[in-house]
Amino acid sequence: MSERDEPALNISESASLERGYRRLLAWYPKWFRLQNEEEVLAVLMACAQDDQTRPSREAAFDLLKGAARMRLRPRPGQPRTVFAAARLMWAGAAAELATLITIIVTADSVKSAVMRSHPAAVPVAMTHVVADMVAVPLLIGVWLFVARAISRGRDAARFAFVSFFLLLTMSVIIDQAQGAVGYAPADMIAGAAAWFVALAAVVLIFLPASNRYFRQMAAPVAHPAG
Repeated sequence: MSERDEPALNISESASLERGYRRLLAWYPKWFRLQNEEEVLAVLMACAQDDQTRPSREAAFDLLKGAARMRLRPRPGQPRTVFAAARLMWAGAAAELATLITIIVTADSVKSAVMRSHPAAVPVAMTHVVADMVAVPLLIGVWLFVARAISRGRDAARFAFVSFFLLLTMSVIIDQAQGAVGYAPADMIAGAAAWFVALAAVVLIFLPASNRYFRQMAAPVAHPAG
């Protein structure tokens, strides 16, 4: 290889290494990357060896560990109540996913239970099961969307979540009134878990610390006259 080819090779190696570091830094929260990514990347590149083409295992582990630690604490200025509420909403989405899996796995047993006790009600019960299979993925989407909005300080998202919580409450009440506890206890348990998560999140987003945060985020930014 000629000396003329070496600079091109070095540039290629550097670009490959930079892409590797950027992929690892992508695991960090967006607010952290906006403020610190270029500075961190510059330090990592400066400390790399001349012929290095990819991040070392130690560096990758340290970066991923730092990303996990960063994800487990509030962003600057965000109270822990809002941070915890957003994380609970993520947990609510996971609970809804568990509900969906439970509905799919227990569909046959639900049909058998209804057939033994109320054979005429089988079509209605199975229609309800199919409706739940369609509705639960939509609920998961709502949980994730509102969690993101809450984390970003969107005040309107709080009241949207209250409406969502009321719908969950009505759904639990209707299921109990229709005797779902008798023929689909596993589904009811999973749904109740999601309801309790939603209740805890509602309480957290309306605590005093959360109220101050959302008012601050909703306040217009004052621009200097000139």
